[in-house]
Amino acid sequence: MAKKLIVLSLDALQTGDLDLLFQLPYCSQLAEKCAIVKNVREIYPTLTYPIHTAIVTGVRPEKNGIPHNQKPGITRDEPNWSIMGSDWYWEKEGIQVPTLVDAVWEDGRTAATVNWPVTAGDTRGYNVPEIWPVKALKEDQREVYRKAASPAAFEEYYDRFISRYDWHSNDDLRVYGVEIAIDILRNHKPDLLLHHIVHLDHARHVHGDHGQEIEDCIKQLDIAVGRIVEATKDAGTYEDTNFVLLGDHGQIDIRQVFHLNACLVDMGFIRLGANGLPEEYEAYSFSAGFSTHIHLKDKGDERLVSRVHKALLALQAAYPQCIDRVYTAEEALKEEGLSGEFSFVVEGALGTLFQNSFTAPILISRESPLYDQYSATHGHHPSKGEKPPFVAFGPDIRPGVVIDGADLLDECPTLAALAGVDMPQMEGKPFPILK
Repeated sequence: MAKKLIVLSLDALQTGDLDLLFQLPYCSQLAEKCAIVKNVREIYPTLTYPIHTAIVTGVRPEKNGIPHNQKPGITRDEPNWSIMGSDWYWEKEGIQVPTLVDAVWEDGRTAATVNWPVTAGDTRGYNVPEIWPVKALKEDQREVYRKAASPAAFEEYYDRFISRYDWHSNDDLRVYGVEIAIDILRNHKPDLLLHHIVHLDHARHVHGDHGQEIEDCIKQLDIAVGRIVEATKDAGTYEDTNFVLLGDHGQIDIRQVFHLNACLVDMGFIRLGANGLPEEYEAYSFSAGFSTHIHLKDKGDERLVSRVHKALLALQAAYPQCIDRVYTAEEALKEEGLSGEFSFVVEGALGTLFQNSFTAPILISRESPLYDQYSATHGHHPSKGEKPPFVAFGPDIRPGVVIDGADLLDECPTLAALAGVDMPQMEGKPFPILK
């Protein structure tokens, strides 16, 4: 019978972080037990939700249906709207193929998810989804979770843990996740637990890719990993459990901000009203961080497609320090398995963050007094930046194996093999770390 499996996604964990992690009090005890896969090539774009969906489906956005963190749109309440003003791909129903969680349930076993992306609305077992309101924070926190979480998780954990954190004032509403994961492991002993921990990602966004704050956060992750592993010992399941620690993407320090929508306004593709908001548009840019998706009002209008393509190539020529490449939808699909409602994908030059404002200056450098963004981010092409690792230990793992260079689409086959389930749609193959 398949062993239990715990997958801890340490958001924005990079391969270089392992040097410190394996020196820390708890993870240092794991070093000799682990198989390590370094420098895993992510999918494009390097965003949390597409990557986590690929991890549990084994296929790219073309097939799984999650091409971005957020759903695109141009209508917003103010001219300098943030990407956080968009609805996210919260709901599990947005995934178009079976997931690892589905496969475990269909095998007659149990699964739990804590803050794992794209799980809202899954009513099975103990599901505490990653979700928060983005409509000016006007929704009722309790009701949002009542609808999004599984009934069992809501009843057991909302008042005990989730309600302690007010999403109107707390920068990180998901710090309760470790406590819930520990409780689930001790008291419910699921066959599969997926837990997404965002602390390192948040630290890198705020403080930059490297620095003392990042080291301090990695030390906190060491404590969290230790507490979760110890919870399986409390439950009597440790000996029969395989553990996986993985990152989803790296981050890169921001060098400048490029407002492509302001260019599209100047070129006549967006017409603003007196209030600075779009009244009419033919094309708009929807940021994915270091890349951006270009959406057309009518993507079937071949003349408009051609006009926008020429305009984007002209911008690339005018701003070579900001734009590395313009992908057509066909090129993005063929080369990266990326598809969606967009007609083009624009890849920024290293360190160039795209933001969605219609009225801001086209280009703002990091040194400018107008710069008001965070320090580091992602969304870049997988050829850039530091890469995440995949670390595993447990009864079915070959200790001491080290692999340098791998593909993210091989993670789901590895997890499926550890969970003892079959997922025919997967494109990769398991890492050679299994006994």
